[in-house]
Amino acid sequence: MRTDEQRGDGPRRAAQYFGRPAFRRMLAAVWRKYASLGRIGGKAVVPDLSPDECEAIGEFFGWNLRPGDTAEIPLTLFETELRDSAFAIGILDLHQVLEGRPLLAKSEQRSLRDEAWRRFLLAARESAGAVVSSVAAEWLSRLEQGCGAGLPALRELYKADPEEALSSLRVVVRVLDFLFAGAGRPIRLPVLAARISGDAHALDAGHPAGRMLLAVLRELADMEDGVASTGGGDAASELGAGDSREEEDGSGTLKLRELYRRFGILDDDLSSIVHWYVPVPDEPAMPRVWTLRQVEAAERIPRCSSLYVVENPAVFSTIVDAAGPVVMDGDPPALICTSGPASAAAIRWMQRVLEHSGDGCKLYYSGDFDIKGLSMARTLAGLFPERFAPWRFDSESYLTAIRSLPGPAFDGGELSRLANMVVEWDRSLCAVMREAGRKVHQEALVEDLVSDFCETGGFA
Repeated sequence: MRTDEQRGDGPRRAAQYFGRPAFRRMLAAVWRKYASLGRIGGKAVVPDLSPDECEAIGEFFGWNLRPGDTAEIPLTLFETELRDSAFAIGILDLHQVLEGRPLLAKSEQRSLRDEAWRRFLLAARESAGAVVSSVAAEWLSRLEQGCGAGLPALRELYKADPEEALSSLRVVVRVLDFLFAGAGRPIRLPVLAARISGDAHALDAGHPAGRMLLAVLRELADMEDGVASTGGGDAASELGAGDSREEEDGSGTLKLRELYRRFGILDDDLSSIVHWYVPVPDEPAMPRVWTLRQVEAAERIPRCSSLYVVENPAVFSTIVDAAGPVVMDGDPPALICTSGPASAAAIRWMQRVLEHSGDGCKLYYSGDFDIKGLSMARTLAGLFPERFAPWRFDSESYLTAIRSLPGPAFDGGELSRLANMVVEWDRSLCAVMREAGRKVHQEALVEDLVSDFCETGGFA
C-alpha cells in the first residue's frame, strides 16, 4: 500500500521517470490519441521501436519487446497502470507535470483558439478608437464574421505574433479612416505610413499592414467595378508585389500604382526611369532619360513608325552610337532600353508611344536568349498582344548565334523551366534552346540589331 508521502511525491517521481528520451515518442502518441478522441480510449501506436524504447516501455508494462517492433498501447491500460503505480497519477496529470499545461481535446483547443481570436478582434476594435469611416467599420465587421479582405494574412500574422498582428490591424483601420473620411488631397504612400504609424515603410507591399491594405483596396475596386471577389486573396501577390514574380513581370508595378492612385495614394514616381531615343533631323543622336513622373506628365509624346526594345544598356548605346543624320521623311523609329525587366516608366512610355503612333506602329523586342529574356518578352507580348513582334528573337536567330558565339550553359533548374515554357511567337524556341543547352547574350547579335535599326531609321 502506498503511503501518503509516496502519493505526494508521485508527480515529481513521474517527471523523472517519464522525462527520459526513451518515452518521448510513446507519450507524443498518447497525447495525440487523447486529443483526437477527446477521451481516454483507443491505442497509441509507436512503430519501429529502438532498443532504448523497447527497454523503457517493456519495463513499465511488463512486455517483451524487440527493436523494430510496433508498440500498441491502449490508453485505458496506460491510465490504469499509471494510477496503480508508485506515481499514483493519471494521463492528464502526467501531461500537466511534463508539459506544464493541460492536455486538451482538439475540440477544446479549437474552442480556445476561437475565443482567443474573438478577444483579439475585440481588442483591435477597442484600440482603434472611434472609427470614423464606414469603410473601416464595415471591414472590421467583416473580419469578425470571418470574411474580410486580408483575413488570411491577418490570421497568419496572429499565429506568429499576436502583438504585431494587433498593431498592423490598427494601422490599416487608421489608414482607411484617413482615406475615406474626407482626408483631402492625395498623399504619398511613405508619407501616409509615417503619418499613421511613425514608420515610413509600414505600408510597403511586403509588410503585413501593407498587404492587408492592398487586399482591402482590391476588394473595394472589385466592388466598384462589379467584379466578383473572394475577399480573402493576397492582393500583393496577385499584383506582382512583394514576391519574385516582379522580376519577370514589370507590369505588376503599374497595376499596383493604378490601384493605389484610385484611392488617393501616390507612390514613388522618380526612381523608376526609362532610356529612350527617337531620331530628330539636324540633331545629334542623343538618348534621353525620363522618370515615370515625366512620362506621365509629358504633353508631347513622339509619334513613331515602329518601336524597338532592347534589354541591355550596352546594346542600346551601341545602336545610338551608330545612328547618323536622319534623311528619311515620315515618322522615325523609336529605340528604348528596359535595362532588365521593364520598369513602370518603360512600360508607361511604350503605352503612350503606341497609343500616339497608331495601329501601324509595332513593338519589336530583342533580349537575351535566357530565362529572364524570355520572361520579359512574354510580359510585353501579354501587354501588347496586337503590337508585339520578335526582333531577331526566334529559333533561327538563336541557332545562327549559337554556332559562332555560344554563351554560358544553362543549369539544371533553367533547363527544367525551359521544358515547361512555351512562347507564343515561336513555339519551338524553348525546346531548341533546351536542346542546345547554351544561352546567347543580346550583345552577340548587336551588329545585326544596329543594321536593322539604322536601315529602318533612314540614317545617312
